Amino acid sequence: MKTSVSALPFAIVLALSVTITPTPVYASLSEELSTAIKQSSVSAHFRYRLEYVDQDNSLEDAFASTLRSRLTVASAKVAGFSALLQLDNVSVLGNDNYNSTVNGKPAYSVVSDPKGTDINQALLRYQNENGTTLSAGRQLVNQLNQRFIGGVGWRQNEQTLDGYRLQQRISDSLSLDISHFFNVNRIFGPKGAAADQHGSFNTALLQWQVNPAHQLAAFAYDFDFANWAARSSRTVGVDYQGKLTTGPKLSWHLALARQDDAHNAPLTFSHHYHRASVSWALDSVTLQAGQERLAGDGRSAFQTPLATLHAFSGFADMFLNTPDTGLRDNWLQASGKLNNVALALAYHRFDSDVGSSKYGDEWNASASYALNKQLSGLLKVAYYSADTLAVDTSKIWLMLSYQP
Repeated sequence: MKTSVSALPFAIVLALSVTITPTPVYASLSEELSTAIKQSSVSAHFRYRLEYVDQDNSLEDAFASTLRSRLTVASAKVAGFSALLQLDNVSVLGNDNYNSTVNGKPAYSVVSDPKGTDINQALLRYQNENGTTLSAGRQLVNQLNQRFIGGVGWRQNEQTLDGYRLQQRISDSLSLDISHFFNVNRIFGPKGAAADQHGSFNTALLQWQVNPAHQLAAFAYDFDFANWAARSSRTVGVDYQGKLTTGPKLSWHLALARQDDAHNAPLTFSHHYHRASVSWALDSVTLQAGQERLAGDGRSAFQTPLATLHAFSGFADMFLNTPDTGLRDNWLQASGKLNNVALALAYHRFDSDVGSSKYGDEWNASASYALNKQLSGLLKVAYYSADTLAVDTSKIWLMLSYQP
């Protein structure tokens, strides 16, 4: 189950501030607190999804009909302090003819949306005029393109982190984000053996907006998993995004990283990562081509266990764990709008990093449409054609999102 949320350092600071504050200031704080309570917000969000999975193996086709109901309570600031509480409930509508990983139905294909109610976020935050933001508790963290740290927002139960985070604006163009987390609340929760991953997870991200057209970032991630030693590692890298300001509407993204074994990792390794993509925005369509490489040596491979993995290497989620022989994902994508319907079509070819194995091909397509300000719909399709890895897999999603 998810662990309790710790906010002790903030509680101490808040208690001390009340204790040593002179009476006139205390009265002012009381007025500010009263105003903050009145200005606090309560919001709800509902997301219904049908997910169908057909695999060319002995498993029964999965059909998941789930509804996520979310309640968010956010306080206004009091002397720079604010609080956030977010509750999620995932319900199954109809029969649960799918393997949620905890519902005891292994005869079906997996759809990782277990039912249950939990605290998605619960945190205290402090902000001041010097660009400092301190957060303590359970929180959603998305960094850069979420390749290394992300909330896995596609799944009904998000991934959140328990711990402490400091975000500091150094200047108008430079910012620092450092944190320490001690628990990962994974998408397989709120109950079950895979619902949490305990350990010590330290992150650092430095971002520099060189100018409006160019952004640089340097990052370091130190993961010490208590019960998942194979994923304990230390990763450092750089990320660069740029675009032309005149002429063709070209933009690009380059990322490089190195990952080494650390802490209790059972194997010694050193793997490299790169991502390179170019996008060309035309009048009505945007074209993109790219390659992503996660190196492997046959014994182990570059892994990103806290990423929003569904956003990478195809919608079919065939590469949530990088094969030991690594992965090279070459893709082409076209996206645009037709009568206010957002459309996208992508092709992926997956190959090993070592050797000459072709894992398979995948086609992805999606269409989304906002019916009004409150209601939107999404249709998404994935088809993975296997060569040497896994089996042919088809997935179809129909999703409706509503916010009153």
